[in-house]
Amino acid sequence: MTPIESARAHLGEHYKNYVIIVQDDDNPSLFDMFFSDPYATTGLLVEGSKYHHSLMNAMNHPEDVIEWVEEEEDEEPDF
Repeated sequence: MTPIESARAHLGEHYKNYVIIVQDDDNPSLFDMFFSDPYATTGLLVEGSKYHHSLMNAMNHPEDVIEWVEEEEDEEPDF
């Protein structure tokens, strides 16, 4: 059993829908894709792309992700 066949068997056993995209080191411009359901694949890829883009934007612009608020420190606490 190949690693892809093994992955498909495990995913199919535990998940209703899945997408596997793999790229061969020898052919970086080619990829293989395996999926459980063609209709669910569209949704998974669209949502996965949205998540990936937001993650990459956060990594490229970390200052936009965290809003820093400067507070003045009081000498005595207010009770």
